[in-house]
Amino acid sequence: MVNTEAASSVDASALLGLATRMQQLLTDADHLVAVPATPLAYRDAEFRFDGPLDAVRAGAHAEFSELVNRVPTQPVWSPPGTPHLWDVYGEVLAADLAHSSLTPQERQRYDAASAYLYVTDASGTPSPSRALLDYRAARQAWLQADTDYHQGEQTASMSPDPAVRDHWAHVDEPRLRQIRDDAMEAWQTGGHKAQVEDALRETSELASKAPSSIWKRHRDTFNPNLPDQFSTAPNGIRYAPTYYSPAGALDMPWSRVVLPRQTLLTLAEQAPPELTAALGGGIDPTVQSLAFDYRVVSVVRPWLDPPMELFGSRAWQLSPSVTPLSDGGSPPHGRCPAYVESVALARSLDLTRLVTDSVVASQGDTALKGTWTFDFDTGEQGGDMFYADVWWEWMTQSSAQLVPNGRASIVNLGVRDFGSLTVDQLAAFTYGKSPVPGNPDGSNQLVDGDVFAVATSEGNFAKVLVVKYGYNMLIRWVTYRWTSPREDHAVTGPDDVFLAAFVCRRLPRCPDPDPGLTW
Repeated sequence: MVNTEAASSVDASALLGLATRMQQLLTDADHLVAVPATPLAYRDAEFRFDGPLDAVRAGAHAEFSELVNRVPTQPVWSPPGTPHLWDVYGEVLAADLAHSSLTPQERQRYDAASAYLYVTDASGTPSPSRALLDYRAARQAWLQADTDYHQGEQTASMSPDPAVRDHWAHVDEPRLRQIRDDAMEAWQTGGHKAQVEDALRETSELASKAPSSIWKRHRDTFNPNLPDQFSTAPNGIRYAPTYYSPAGALDMPWSRVVLPRQTLLTLAEQAPPELTAALGGGIDPTVQSLAFDYRVVSVVRPWLDPPMELFGSRAWQLSPSVTPLSDGGSPPHGRCPAYVESVALARSLDLTRLVTDSVVASQGDTALKGTWTFDFDTGEQGGDMFYADVWWEWMTQSSAQLVPNGRASIVNLGVRDFGSLTVDQLAAFTYGKSPVPGNPDGSNQLVDGDVFAVATSEGNFAKVLVVKYGYNMLIRWVTYRWTSPREDHAVTGPDDVFLAAFVCRRLPRCPDPDPGLTW
């Protein structure tokens, strides 16, 4: 079940960096990427769906099956109100089909290709052949290697550090390229790449000429229009069992990513506005880096295999009054413009911040009297000019200024939100000895609502709000004792696995009946 405790502990800055990185890595011409604004986390022991399932794992399995079979929304994943893929699938299975026009020779070719890809058990239920399973496993390994390569490439290209780019060019790039090349060779040999793709192409090209037999095979595997074919979880959820591949992904090596602050800022600038708005609006000023492990796994639906054999076919049609599933646009729109094809998992998130240990030294509201001094460390007024922090020098109506004294310095920040100013922000400002003018004309920088900051003579930082400008100027202040920043790490639990992104296969125009077929 979703681990709400782990999910609530993940910072919005971490989610924004993770989400935008996954979107950049996994979006391509055929795929859209949706990322959850609310973290979806599972415990490692519960997120294992192979073998017999106890009640807890069965509940997690049902929840996962329910999640990945919702029609996705993107770029922000928020599909609880969208239909299930199995309902859309049931609609397609009940569609009007073109008449079969396979020649005997084409039927022979189709049967041979189908027999290479699928085997039928004693009950007549088809399942992937050994060759097709090897193909999918090898393809998944290559996709991971390819993703790792592009992740390293993007990180290096976004870094302002020449040493990082040089390390990529001379160390990581050759290493990751070789891993990707080795994965491709394994896909071509042990994964039967050419043979399987030839068979897939053959069945795809001929399927439109024999839709009734294709539809029958799918109905025999799983017919969502028959309620008794669904599974029921211990909590009552009704679902079609769906898995991830490789099944042992949690025990395999994962890739580690480190995103420094500048990269996170660039990612935030490049993120879709909807995503930035959903995840807090940007990267927190204290965030220095984000590190995480990731792995991309395929979504396996034994009851819908392969999906594009139906969705990509042009041998079926719905009633003209029914809204299409997809218009085939970029991005596509419709009742089901995409479906989840794979999921990016993440774990061991480590968000590094620079934080300061600060306490309030003094605070309050007072009337700063004209020609008097003020000490923001103590809140005392009218003390020795050398030891006080500022002097409110009001000589005439047209000659007034706030003067920093002794070892203090000042910076005017203009009219802004006083309450949201943090001690870390105060420490980052550039202070000086120039007075802040308070003349009753356009040069006045001490208007009502103006905020200024003071680096005090005792080494503290004060933020000050001008409540009411005048000879006896009403101010509100908070002074913080400040220490040098230290690194603070927010690390997720070692057993927490996050669904970081849903990689969604775009559907072409669907349905798109071929007028050349006989209807």
